[in-house]
Amino acid sequence: MNKQDNSNTFSSILKGEFIAEKSNIKLIPFLLMLVVLGLINISYSFHAENLLKRSILLEKEVAALRLNYITTKSDLMSMYRRSVIEKVVNPYGLKTSLVPPEIIEK
Repeated sequence: MNKQDNSNTFSSILKGEFIAEKSNIKLIPFLLMLVVLGLINISYSFHAENLLKRSILLEKEVAALRLNYITTKSDLMSMYRRSVIEKVVNPYGLKTSLVPPEIIEK
């Protein structure tokens, strides 16, 4: 095969002339299968790309929720300090006892 034959074969494929020949009609199911497989491949790649985008968004959301959790936990832990509790209950007339608790035994 020379360069001219390769050029003619390639141009006949691009023009679709090879389908019109009787000897190539048996290749049509194979070509249709290739087209369907190509479309399925494209579909799966789009689906995988969408899953990747969703995964990245969910990772960002988890990071934001983790920061929110840490902030809330820190705020709650600071509310359990003795000085904060004393300030909260002071308007109700409650004060810290200066006498340590005693164990009552029977």
